[in-house]
Amino acid sequence: MKALHVLPIAFVALAACAAPVSGQRLLPEVRHFRTPVADPHAARMAVGLQRTNLLATQGPERPPYILPGADDAASEIVAAVGIGGIFPLLEVSRSPRGGVTIYADGRVFSRFRIELESRDDMGQDWFVGGGAEMRSGAWSGRAAIIHRSSHLGDEFVEMTGAERIEFGSEQLDLLAAYDVAGIARVYGGGSWIFRSYLGWEPRLVSLGVRDRALLQLGADRVWNPWSGSPVAVYAGADVQTAERTDWDTGISAALGIGVQQRRSLRLMLRFYDGPSTMGEFFLTPERFYSLELMAEF
Repeated sequence: MKALHVLPIAFVALAACAAPVSGQRLLPEVRHFRTPVADPHAARMAVGLQRTNLLATQGPERPPYILPGADDAASEIVAAVGIGGIFPLLEVSRSPRGGVTIYADGRVFSRFRIELESRDDMGQDWFVGGGAEMRSGAWSGRAAIIHRSSHLGDEFVEMTGAERIEFGSEQLDLLAAYDVAGIARVYGGGSWIFRSYLGWEPRLVSLGVRDRALLQLGADRVWNPWSGSPVAVYAGADVQTAERTDWDTGISAALGIGVQQRRSLRLMLRFYDGPSTMGEFFLTPERFYSLELMAEF
């Protein structure tokens, strides 16, 4: 447990050594680490339509369930909703090259089957926590402790008889990035999962599922094609792999256009292929395309 305290402190010290503290500010309007464009779980306010094959096959994470209209569910349109954001709490240090900010992080992602008369709630993934983000010139990064939990929608359970699994964790997330001038920002890092709920599920234990680490790599870019205009173009690619899926890789890509100031409003196209991004279906393969209207604060 000592590492949970040492690593965030080390993050703060790194930026503090680069420049003297110029004062502390509560609730600052400053961000030092840009949220990855293509990360499917990036904090944002969003609503979109998603074509997915999630229900085409059933993964081994739970006993089989009965899906009415399974043939039509092989590829269907669902509504995808995200509610959340990064909330700066305290500016620890500031310099012309960057600084350090303490922040809170809260987000939830939900999906709803809309091709049925019942408009079934499929489930939600919750992320709650916080940490520190820093920047020093072209380098930036963040360190955070996050609680994650996933829930199967009551309507989906009633319709199919599917059983909810105890998918959840407490984890230490570390991510570092470097801006290659005029090209892109590249980033990499991962998560140490120091408490996983998957060990509570006898079925998953019998499958040999272990849940201790996740790795993440990616690159993205935000640029303004018209000088003096707030209109911006967004592009990114993100790759994640986790021990709980036996290191099966999830690949994400995103492209969009919007208005970028301190906050942003965007229209985004997203693609994903790999183990499902929904925790309740974490061993089920999924491919989706989505069109999303999102705001980032």
